[in-house]
Amino acid sequence: MNIIEKFDRQFEYGSILMNVFIAFQFFILWKQPQLSDIDKIATLSALMLFEFVMVHSGVFMAVMPKKMSLFILIPFYGVFAWAFNSMVSDNLILIAYALVILNRMRFAFSDVSKEVRSRTILKSVLSAMIYFFLFFPAVLAASHIPKLGLDEIFIQSSGYGISNNIEGIFTEFPHAAMAFGLAYYCSLAIMESQFLRRKHS
Repeated sequence: MNIIEKFDRQFEYGSILMNVFIAFQFFILWKQPQLSDIDKIATLSALMLFEFVMVHSGVFMAVMPKKMSLFILIPFYGVFAWAFNSMVSDNLILIAYALVILNRMRFAFSDVSKEVRSRTILKSVLSAMIYFFLFFPAVLAASHIPKLGLDEIFIQSSGYGISNNIEGIFTEFPHAAMAFGLAYYCSLAIMESQFLRRKHS
């Protein structure tokens, strides 16, 4: 048993905690946004769009040769992290997300058993299914999702979308992006908790 598998349970707990933390950030920005939070809102909105690519990272790291993971995938995700880091002044959310990605990427540093690979692939497939299951309702029903703190008054006073030069459905409906992110990361935390409970039951 290598070190990755030896501390697999701790990694799983860490992933759950990070998902909960990120979900909490979405909730706070949806419920009680501040004018100083517009960069965070823009970043998390864009993050949810890019998560479609990132959700597969665990599978890539588990099935691809280590050298390919180290020299291709890790630099690719590193560029992504750097791009997001340049968008915001507060790095807390980015650091938390980077820890989630690092946890997914742990398979790039060591060979793992077929059992761990199979579990990783299954979790990635389920994560992608959850993403699509939540994404389309968030987009199609965006106008019906409660706006909470992200109402018209806040959007106009903050200049959201204009100052950040961002476009897309989540620019017009940032509350939908926050609701989507909250539901998605809560779902991931619940899913991973179920895997962990079954594994150690």
